[in-house]
Amino acid sequence: MTTPPALGKFFAGNDFAVLVFSGLRSTPLELQPLLKVLHEAGFTVDAPQLAGYGFAADPAVGDWQDWLSQAVARFDHLAAKYPQVAVCGLSMGATLALAVAAERRDRVAAVIPLSTTLHYDGWNTPWYRFLSPLGYFTPLRHSMVIRESSPFGLKNTRLREWIERQVAAEPITAVGASALSLPALHEAARLMSHTRRHLKQIVAPVLIVHALEDDIAHIRSAYEVQRKVGSLHIQLVKLANSYHMVTLDYERETVAKLVTNFLRFFQSPPAVTPITHTIPIPLEGTTS
Repeated sequence: MTTPPALGKFFAGNDFAVLVFSGLRSTPLELQPLLKVLHEAGFTVDAPQLAGYGFAADPAVGDWQDWLSQAVARFDHLAAKYPQVAVCGLSMGATLALAVAAERRDRVAAVIPLSTTLHYDGWNTPWYRFLSPLGYFTPLRHSMVIRESSPFGLKNTRLREWIERQVAAEPITAVGASALSLPALHEAARLMSHTRRHLKQIVAPVLIVHALEDDIAHIRSAYEVQRKVGSLHIQLVKLANSYHMVTLDYERETVAKLVTNFLRFFQSPPAVTPITHTIPIPLEGTTS
């Protein structure tokens, strides 16, 4: 039985909107704990399913420029309605969020990359993944896939076992697609290259969250963001009890609180109704 892909998620809230991107060929399901906490905190939350980027039965992936164009258009749509819009993302979604922040610069209220993937170089990255650029330019591109393998970005052993059963039976799991095609990986590599070149254009406040033991993307991606962005406010939080999927792993509640508190810090104060009349208050020691 094939699990139908999840649609995008939207939760209406206050005048501060948070645009959140899931990972490559994935769905907002992997973001659910974070989305729930953000909405409960009052934020408007938008986790779109981008065509050719998110999971779909259609194997066509489009190209990275189309992914970015859709992401920027989604940002612009929110910015036309909400005074403040922040961008956030997980894994390749973090890379996409950074690219949007570089495009829209000071229009972005904040940018929060989680498990930033500027390089596929984690300790569980298959050695043959580095051959995928070569395979892309051969007939293998139509048939070769890179299958996800344990620990699936999860240090949480109980959740990992559940995902392992899903991977064996379904094309999509709570942590994304069970396998990635060479065209998807090729376009992801091009997006990573583009984002690395434009990090200095990011001027919004940045909260970088990355696991020390990330199995997909080494923490050097986080350090690269910290070192190269043009922002004046940069915060890096290193997690000690998670792997790549920080929104689902042991420290998911900590991650959700970090993101919420960071956004609250940069949230503009609510409008205050002006006082139209005054009430005299007697000074201490005086009588009316």
